Amino acid sequence: MIVVVFDNRSDLMIDDAFLEEIEEVMMRTLLHEEIGVECEISFSFVSPQEIQSLNEEYRKINEVTDVLSFPMYDQLMDNLKSVLKENHCLPLLLGDVVINTQQARLQAEEYGHSLNRELCYLSVHSVLHLLGYDHMEDEEKSQMRSIEKELMGDD
Repeated sequence: MIVVVFDNRSDLMIDDAFLEEIEEVMMRTLLHEEIGVECEISFSFVSPQEIQSLNEEYRKINEVTDVLSFPMYDQLMDNLKSVLKENHCLPLLLGDVVINTQQARLQAEEYGHSLNRELCYLSVHSVLHLLGYDHMEDEEKSQMRSIEKELMGDD
């Protein structure tokens, strides 16, 4: 139900078992949101320099960040039926996810959990963005955080 095209351009060695774990949390996210079609996500692990460049180019923010999401559709969940009607070919391309592995490592240390757990969290977070969720307003942020906690098994 999910096709993930991984590209590791970072200095972090990532084994196949962990890539499967990331795919599994992304699949749980899609199932939670009742996406009933095969989907594709392009997923890149990058350096701080590369993500800063992307952040500057696409968001006009010249700073390092942990993750960037580039959805193919605006507000996909609000428009899912029309998007599916217009896209007869599957898998449905949801968009691109770019994760800064060095920042993820720092955040894992800061929050006191494993790098794998942080990368899984960032994956869930990113897929929610690809589906149209955001956290700019308090209500949106609360809804998104609630879904993230549920999917990650946090209390």
